[in-house]
Amino acid sequence: MKYKLSKDFGKSLSRLNGKDLKLVLEAIDEVEKASTLSEISNCKKLKSYDCVYRIRIGTRRAFFTFHIEIVDDILIFHYLVSRGQAYDKNMEDKLRKLDR
Repeated sequence: MKYKLSKDFGKSLSRLNGKDLKLVLEAIDEVEKASTLSEISNCKKLKSYDCVYRIRIGTRRAFFTFHIEIVDDILIFHYLVSRGQAYDKNMEDKLRKLDR
């Protein structure tokens, strides 16, 4: 499956090291090898959103949108945040803007 990383996701990824970085890179590799969303472990569609999903990666959450395009399916990673930040009001507002 094709994927893209947003600027915010890239910044969060560059701040990681050690075990956390390894887990995130393994999750991205798993996404690349998957042909459908159901093949990605710990992946869930968020309730009340049309195209926003999350992958649980240890204590972090990777949020992404999945849009089906005419030519290819592209998964776009937008945010990589800690569990505590993942479900606060600020993140909810950001995800609502993505879901349009």
